[in-house]
Amino acid sequence: MLRDRGFQIGLALFALAAVPLIVLLLPKTASHPSIGGGGYDLSNFVYTLALLAFTGLWSLVTLLGGMTRSSAVAAKRMYGLAAIGAATFVAAIIAFGHHLH
Repeated sequence: MLRDRGFQIGLALFALAAVPLIVLLLPKTASHPSIGGGGYDLSNFVYTLALLAFTGLWSLVTLLGGMTRSSAVAAKRMYGLAAIGAATFVAAIIAFGHHLH
C-alpha cells in the first residue's frame, strides 16, 4: 500500500491539514496571542474543534469514497485513509478532549 502513489498523495494532504492543527495544540509559551480576548484563551477550544471536525469529515468522506469505488485496490486505499483519519480522531479526543469543557 505504501508504494501506491494515490495513497501517498492522500496521506500528504491529510498531514498538510492535521499536523499544523496538532502543533497549535501543543503546550504554548506566554508569547502566543490568545483567541477571544477578555482575559481568557479560546485557542485550544477552537483548534481542538477544528482538528476533530477535519479528521471526522476526512474519515467519513474517505469511507464513503471507498464504498463507491469499483476497483478493489482503490477501495482499499480509501479505507486505509479512512482508518488513519479515524485513528487520528480518537487520538485527538484522548489527547486534547479536555479542551472542549
